[in-house]
Amino acid sequence: MTRIVGTQNRDEFIRDPVLAWRHGARLDRMLAQALPPVPRGVMRAPHSVFNAIDDQRQLEQARKLNASTPQ
Repeated sequence: MTRIVGTQNRDEFIRDPVLAWRHGARLDRMLAQALPPVPRGVMRAPHSVFNAIDDQRQLEQARKLNASTPQ
C-alpha cells in the first residue's frame, strides 16, 4: 500500500537515472562535509579498539548532520 502525503511523491526508489544520480551526488556532498578529520599515521590496537573508534566517528558525524538539518 502506497500513500502520498503532501504534494511530493516520496517514493523509496528514484526511477529516473539522471535524478537518482543527482540525488546521490547531493547526498555525497552533504555527507562529505560532516566527516571528521581522519587521523594520520600508523596505529596498532586490538580490533575492539578500532571498532570503538569507528563508533565514535560515526556518532560525531551523525551529530554534525543532525545539527545542520533544518527542523
